[in-house]
Amino acid sequence: MEINEVASKIKSNLDKEEMIDFLFKLIETETVNPPGDEYLLHDTIMKCMEEIGAEVEIISKDEKRPNYIGRIGKGKPSVAIISHTDVVPAGEGWTRHPFQPYEKDGKIYGRGALDNKGCLAASWAGIKALVKSGLKFNGTIYLCAVSDEEMGSHFGVEYMVEKGFKPDYAIVPDNGSIDTAVIGEKGAVWFDLESYGKQSHGSTPELGVNAIIKLSKLISDFEKFNFNLKYDSRFTPPTINVGTISGGNAPNIVASRCKVTLDVRYPVGITENMILEKMSSHIGLLKNKDKDVDIRLGEISTRHYPHIIEQNSKLIDAFKKTAHEIGMPLKFETSAGITVAKILNLNGVPTITHSPDADKTWHIADEFVKIENLEKCAVLWTSVIYELVK
Repeated sequence: MEINEVASKIKSNLDKEEMIDFLFKLIETETVNPPGDEYLLHDTIMKCMEEIGAEVEIISKDEKRPNYIGRIGKGKPSVAIISHTDVVPAGEGWTRHPFQPYEKDGKIYGRGALDNKGCLAASWAGIKALVKSGLKFNGTIYLCAVSDEEMGSHFGVEYMVEKGFKPDYAIVPDNGSIDTAVIGEKGAVWFDLESYGKQSHGSTPELGVNAIIKLSKLISDFEKFNFNLKYDSRFTPPTINVGTISGGNAPNIVASRCKVTLDVRYPVGITENMILEKMSSHIGLLKNKDKDVDIRLGEISTRHYPHIIEQNSKLIDAFKKTAHEIGMPLKFETSAGITVAKILNLNGVPTITHSPDADKTWHIADEFVKIENLEKCAVLWTSVIYELVK
């Protein structure tokens, strides 16, 4: 059966009102992370898994942080579509209560409407439409509702992979946009720079060495810093963000210590060691100009390695072919953001991210998702899955 025929069957069996109703129930349940208590959705998720005829496995590192794997089929290959059930705190500035979802002008509003409960609802609705259509397939489909994405996935996908969950392919609807799929993500390393000076009275700063001022000279270079390293041309250049800064004891004391924490995002072709060596080299140049500069590389607190899917991947081919056939052309790009797709890709599971997003409403007040885009994504994702498992 041709792709457009499959997509047409899925679309005709897609129940928009059921999808919206499921999304409302998801948003109404406050699974804010931290602290994270995704088990609050247990009954809702189990009921929806039952409706698609899925056999459910629950993998939990903590009883309050379950990961639901709904399986349909038993053959090869296996394809997982993975959405997370935790959300970030609501914050300030909402027009209405963030956990009382509402529909207006073709959009669903509420915390998690886009990130990521809308995507779970669309994934479920698409797979339910596939089951309802009666289309037969030989592989295995996994619908996954996972925990702890917003705080690092230590209780979520990371733990699932540790326990042996490794499908042949995966779709993570949590990055990209309605017209862009992401096939690679930059790496990230967070590390400290520590500056040491000499304390003196604030009235006689010439008798001391101000660690804050010395470090600020290095920080000012970061706006135009060039690592001058070769990397995969499908990525943008490496970037530096100065995330936090601390130092000094009082306004009337010359600061003897100062520390900043950097977030460096870097593409395939560059390694963490290359980043640290370039930073050390630049610090050395400053020391040559000013003997009082004493800046040292400190602790590495976070590291994620870059990844990209090879262009001959069956997953990319299925996405490109399906999107073209159903009149939903996609760009395939890389991203500086980090999702659970990285965990899967680095563990040998080719994974693409895509999203119904068109307005970048992740994590903002009055977060929303367009219903039309949820419907489009439900058809696209399910058609891609079918193309792989048929």
